[in-house]
Amino acid sequence: MTKLDKTDIDNILLLKKETKIGKLSKVKIKKGNYEIEISSEKLDFLNTPNHKIEEKSKKKSDIKNIIEETNEENIVKSPMVGVVYLSADPKSPPYVKVGQHVKAGDTLLIIEAMKTFNEIKAPKSGVIKKILTLNSQPVEYGDNLIVFE
Repeated sequence: MTKLDKTDIDNILLLKKETKIGKLSKVKIKKGNYEIEISSEKLDFLNTPNHKIEEKSKKKSDIKNIIEETNEENIVKSPMVGVVYLSADPKSPPYVKVGQHVKAGDTLLIIEAMKTFNEIKAPKSGVIKKILTLNSQPVEYGDNLIVFE
């Protein structure tokens, strides 16, 4: 049996990150002509606890209720298709946080579209009630991004 070295571990972690694999269930490494095989656990819907499904549906319904209760002019929507970034770079703090007061024209987030970073500005002054998007999440035109109070 061959021992793993740092390169093997780095390659496994890189593959896991790039392929967005959750839990690894099987890792096979072959040293001759170098080969790595990775398998992940499949989600078994029959054995998934009901409370996890209920929590996810509750969160979605809570967001839906917030959007329905909010005046349309208090929702910032995506003006383009792209990828949302909540901060200027991974080491920087986010542009805004829930409960933060912002002025009209303040940067709320950025959307990368075709290798161009577009700042999304606050349309008016107000308090951030809910951030509906995640960092590095793809968005479509018209997707809800942020709710103001």
